[in-house]
Amino acid sequence: MSEDPIKRFTLLVLFQAQQDHATELTIAPASAGRPPIRYKLGGTWYDLSRPPAHILPDVVAELGRLAAFTKRPFPKEGLIDVPYSGVRLRWVIRRASAEADCILTPVEQ
Repeated sequence: MSEDPIKRFTLLVLFQAQQDHATELTIAPASAGRPPIRYKLGGTWYDLSRPPAHILPDVVAELGRLAAFTKRPFPKEGLIDVPYSGVRLRWVIRRASAEADCILTPVEQ
């Protein structure tokens, strides 16, 4: 397992959402008065516990690294496909702009 705490946290969020069978996951690059990490399950949105606000930009950057985002302009779309804790985390990630939320949807396995 990675020793980088941001990567560990990011993978744990993806793992939890996947284990809970989330149909969508959103991660905001900054906390704007609402919970920055939410996922949808059965049509209902659930808020994850708020992480420290200062790590959100790093979490979003880690998602971009996992999806191999290039330096090309927005909008961006990519695939996260990594092993974690005995499963494969597979998510499509979309981001409309540098200020926009990361919108992730699971890839059927």
